[in-house]
Amino acid sequence: MNAPIVLRNLVCAALLAAAGCGDTKTAPSEALTRSTYASGEYLSDNRSRSRLTQDWSFHLGDVEGAQTPDFSDIDWRKLDLPHDWSIEGEYREANPAGRAGAFLPGGIGWYRKSLNWNPAWEGKRVNLTFDGIYMNGSIYVNGEKLAHQPYGYIGVNIDVTDFLKPGVNAVAVRVDHSKMPSGRWYTGSGIYRDVWLEVTETVHVIHNGSYVRAAEVTAQSATLLATHEIKNETGKTLTGKGKLSLLDAKGDMVADTIGDVTLKPGEVFALDQSIVIKSPKLWSPETPELYTVVFELSKGDKVLDRYETRTAFRSIEFTVDRGFILNGVTTLIHGMCMHHDGGPVGSAVPIDVWRRRFELLKEAGVNAVRTAHNPFAPEFYDLADEMGFLVMNEAFDGWETEKSVFDYGLYFDDWWEEDLMALIRRDRNHPSIIMWSIGNEVRDPTAETQKKLVDTVKALDSTRPTVQARGYYLPHADIAGFNGHGEYMKALEKHHTEHPDQIMVGTEMTHTLHTRDVYKSKTEYRTRDNPAPWEMRNPKRSPIMKWRAHVKKGVHDVPDFTEEEVWPNVTKSYASSFDNNLVRMPIREEIKAVRDLPYMIGSFRWTAFDYMGEAKYWPERTMNFGVIDLAGLRKGAYHLYKSQWAKDPMVWVDPHWTHPDKEGVTMPVVSYTNLDAAELFVNGKSAGKQEMTDDMQIVWHVPYQPGQIKVIATGDNGEREEIIRNTAGEVSRVALLPDRTMLPADGRSLVHLEINLVDKDGTYNPHADNRVFVYVSGGGRLIGIENGDVLELQSTKDDNRKAFHGKLMALVQSNGDNRSIEVEIASLGLKTKVLVVDVITVD
Repeated sequence: MNAPIVLRNLVCAALLAAAGCGDTKTAPSEALTRSTYASGEYLSDNRSRSRLTQDWSFHLGDVEGAQTPDFSDIDWRKLDLPHDWSIEGEYREANPAGRAGAFLPGGIGWYRKSLNWNPAWEGKRVNLTFDGIYMNGSIYVNGEKLAHQPYGYIGVNIDVTDFLKPGVNAVAVRVDHSKMPSGRWYTGSGIYRDVWLEVTETVHVIHNGSYVRAAEVTAQSATLLATHEIKNETGKTLTGKGKLSLLDAKGDMVADTIGDVTLKPGEVFALDQSIVIKSPKLWSPETPELYTVVFELSKGDKVLDRYETRTAFRSIEFTVDRGFILNGVTTLIHGMCMHHDGGPVGSAVPIDVWRRRFELLKEAGVNAVRTAHNPFAPEFYDLADEMGFLVMNEAFDGWETEKSVFDYGLYFDDWWEEDLMALIRRDRNHPSIIMWSIGNEVRDPTAETQKKLVDTVKALDSTRPTVQARGYYLPHADIAGFNGHGEYMKALEKHHTEHPDQIMVGTEMTHTLHTRDVYKSKTEYRTRDNPAPWEMRNPKRSPIMKWRAHVKKGVHDVPDFTEEEVWPNVTKSYASSFDNNLVRMPIREEIKAVRDLPYMIGSFRWTAFDYMGEAKYWPERTMNFGVIDLAGLRKGAYHLYKSQWAKDPMVWVDPHWTHPDKEGVTMPVVSYTNLDAAELFVNGKSAGKQEMTDDMQIVWHVPYQPGQIKVIATGDNGEREEIIRNTAGEVSRVALLPDRTMLPADGRSLVHLEINLVDKDGTYNPHADNRVFVYVSGGGRLIGIENGDVLELQSTKDDNRKAFHGKLMALVQSNGDNRSIEVEIASLGLKTKVLVVDVITVD
């Protein structure tokens, strides 16, 4: 780039439309005036969309002839989708996915479903959409192979009309994940996202055939621009009217336009419309205001098609000198990277898991996420729109050259353009998405390929910039993306000096490691103290040689808390909860870089949550990169971010205060707060009050005494927050912390049930590892138990698990039954605890 890029836009939606303008203010038909995004399903006379996720048959293993209509699957397992068979498997060192795939199995699987013909489909078009099949999904209807999709992260849409017949129709899907590893992280296996059945008239908007954006968005006015691709399959020319309506969050009409349309037979025609509105409510992370766009295509009094989608108004700019500007206000991107798995549920992630994850991030002041390193499920972006998150949407990990033996690099040359176009068309209407990432740490990248990708994106969406993670040295992306290399001291400043016109973002910064309730008082650097496998590939250059040669000179210096380790004998698989276990840059320096460098629009730490796979060695399931663990439980480093990014007054202190055999040992006590000062009390006696500095943490060194520590943080304007840590006694009972006690009987919603092992006073014991059993009856089912221990190799699908540091998490999901759900929690020697979840009948 030779000059700063300045981009402004509105985004969001999918609609049908027609050309022309008008000023008639008539209400749209009633059927679709209510937002349907909560479920993704809708029904009208002209268009219906419903999940096709119940009552599938599944077989693990290849079966000859399983695609044929008369094949008998009577002995196959019956299940509902989404489904990930890998997470159900056994952890084995010999599994071919290896450390990349969390040592879980893959294989070949078949799915079958009977689809009964509906007479209402006569004369209409019937489509199936699979949001995600991992991987190499082949889809058959009545024995005919209609589609094949190698890439496991992009869906496939199929018009099956001409292959259906009256009576029973056989839908079969073969999933081939037999060649592994197919990724550098846990991918999962199976039909792991939703499947949809959509029925339309013969004149209809095509799949993902609408594009909505805005020009000149201000608080005073905005122009809504809509392009819609409509297909005429009637066999004759059609003339009619196209009505475009904009509704506010209450469903009230804001503006509309009506125009004439003429469609030739067999034609897909792109129609443009526009609406000018006054005083739009602007979308932002703080105020995620959403609108609904309704389009109706009609001939006379007959509505031929109707389509509803959500939209939002916001402007974005990216500049070198003022950073990222949202709705005219410079906004620092406080981001974190996320992988697509959901911990104990693998890659088949219910929307309530994503919702709780977003809630945790919002609490910490996070305002942005990066979908590393692939497109996520469609509902993920719907939630980001609703809850107010900025999204860097990433298309690929690598390009032509494989990074894992059997990854997408094998298919890239033949499939990249189709898959990239499908991604942009699917997601370009989301206001949450502010930039497109075209790759991550690409092996053997070329400027030529980068340009092809960028040009393809721009042809479909010119309203957002492109970025490539660790692609700062190639010329065609709009924003320079930095991963680990940006973490070296002065690396960002040096690049800016050499490229003063480039906008910069930390696409993957910083990398620190943490384990919940684990502490180390001496700083650890990965390369020096606990090298990863890829740091040991060169037999002629050991990690310590690499460290001494150049790494040590570039990493940030994080002083030890003590000369001798206070907590020795901690396994290298666990990392410190303090900000002293890092690869190159501690959290505090990442935060400062974004805060202080105007050309750095923000950063996305690696990662928000621990994720399955990309482990170092057997028997680890993952590395501890998240600030929230696999169970969805916060680690100490989470609170460091919260102290710097969240607005509400807060205080946190580590370590916990239960340390057997440490009496009299001097240990660091570390507090994070966004107030001005903090005072530590040990068993009621002050250990001193300290002012908060730019070091972002306050540290005391005190001899350990069982009892209590308390930190009181105070602000110059009278604010006061405190936190207490008590020494735990022997575990005497189970304490339950559900995130909700009422569920709809929809077969999808779930409760996150945090289970704590506590003493008689209610203090959880951070050393407790009791085995806990979870029994669910009535209108629910147990879909996973997780404790966050990276070394735990018991299946998360079992009904029991040992606690890790006194805690675990159970996920209890509605099974569609309208009975109340009873959850029994039992542990040897402890009284059984029962939680009752009320269930609401869904119409």
